[in-house]
Amino acid sequence: MDIRFLTTFIEVVNTRHFGKAAENLYLTQSAVSARIKLLEEYFHTTLFVRQRNSIQLTQSGEKLLPFAKQLCSTLQLARQELLDTSSEQVMVGATQVASELLLSDSLTHLHQHFPDWSVKAEVLTLEALSRQLHERVIDLAFSSEPLKSEEVDSHVVLSSPLALYAVDRNGEATSDEFIAIDWGARARDVLLTNQPQLKEAKLRTNSLHLALATLRKEGGFVVLPEACKAHSDGSDDLRHICTLEDAVINVYLHTMKSVRRESLKSIIDSFIAQQATPR
Repeated sequence: MDIRFLTTFIEVVNTRHFGKAAENLYLTQSAVSARIKLLEEYFHTTLFVRQRNSIQLTQSGEKLLPFAKQLCSTLQLARQELLDTSSEQVMVGATQVASELLLSDSLTHLHQHFPDWSVKAEVLTLEALSRQLHERVIDLAFSSEPLKSEEVDSHVVLSSPLALYAVDRNGEATSDEFIAIDWGARARDVLLTNQPQLKEAKLRTNSLHLALATLRKEGGFVVLPEACKAHSDGSDDLRHICTLEDAVINVYLHTMKSVRRESLKSIIDSFIAQQATPR
């Protein structure tokens, strides 16, 4: 049985709401319902009484709850014990945008300041990032969106205004020459207030590298962070058109509030101590 079924069961117990549990776990409500159904099929019993405005544990659910908590805790302790008895290793996860804006610098920071540690890094969806952080599969999580969890500490480690740029183009930006990167709903609203003709785009992507490569081959317009090494490679082909007022991209560092490895705390503290300097 997948341990995630038990963590989902515990989250539903805590929230008493399938929708809120789904939001906290970055799952769809149907996925949460499916997991609970599979859990009920596994134990051949009903775990919740589902009423219109209330979800209550059945007697079977009450009996399962302490075992579920114990199993999840035991597995986390086992994972921690295996990490503690092996060489020091830090697991890093990042969403696509965060990885392209900050991950390379973060890995350099780790290699320079903690040379005895081995590092494993992966690019993940926001849902997978949140789940693996809560399950302590990863130790450090970077994303351009906040995580909604009371168990997580989040710190802004990079913040930059967004601006409209052009390559080999003059005049007003047009949708058939616009490459749209997903910087979030707030940035999109600000852009459309200032540049309503950019409601459509010839390319939409969550990859900064792909957008820049396309832009430099084909020309056009794009929104980018003003402070970003990814597009300040020494070339002068990018022309700054205007800064988008009130549109900012943040990159967050997320860690669990309860850090069980003392040695890992020093790494977390070193990132927090860094200023959110332009990159």
